[in-house]
Amino acid sequence: MSFADNAHAVFASVVRGPRGLFVKPHCQKNPPRPQKPLELYEFEACPYCRKVREEMTELDLSFVTRTCAQGAEQKRQFVEQQGGKRQFPFLVDPNTGQKLYESEDIIDYLADQYGAGRVPLGPTFAPVNTVFAMVSSAVRPKGRKVRAGFENRDQPDELPVLYNFEFSPYCRKVREVFNELNLDYRVENVGKMSSRRPELEQRGGKVQVPYLIDPNTGEEMYESDDIVEYLEDVYG
Repeated sequence: MSFADNAHAVFASVVRGPRGLFVKPHCQKNPPRPQKPLELYEFEACPYCRKVREEMTELDLSFVTRTCAQGAEQKRQFVEQQGGKRQFPFLVDPNTGQKLYESEDIIDYLADQYGAGRVPLGPTFAPVNTVFAMVSSAVRPKGRKVRAGFENRDQPDELPVLYNFEFSPYCRKVREVFNELNLDYRVENVGKMSSRRPELEQRGGKVQVPYLIDPNTGEEMYESDDIVEYLEDVYG
């Protein structure tokens, strides 16, 4: 089952192409490190959320994921209260006070605020970008719905931390489970050429993703299947 699941996750990444793999040159030299973590209300299977997560990797931004799969009613109600509608992704930047819907508006904002601005043809090719994101989500629609019994769960005292980059199919498997368990977490993006990669190597002994740190239990581990099993045992 694990081999088939891995192959399926890999295929979803291949369909999407190299988005969410490399950190942009400007951010390699000038990695953005906001004082307060950005918060992204999103869910794994949403193609518009995927586009924003890819941009986050490419800008080398860490952020807090507020998982909003179908059934996560408390967080979905919060988004509606903040912006007037239940629509995802929804970005909250406590450093500037910005609150934004619409993936393209969020990407524009992130590129201007934390990068070198968006490339001129970015908006032109946005519809094509969206189509391929939709295809990838259709290929692997996991992480769309909260499992029964976890709709109103309390979040842990401290959020688990996931070293990750969006393109990785193995990270995808872990993110899907976070969504299905309605469990929020902090993302430390380590795309290729990320300045956080030495930090990951020093912490765990090698540059490999996913890497989970759970400050609630002191556990730290590599390997997607081991992480999934751990999340199921502790939070499932």
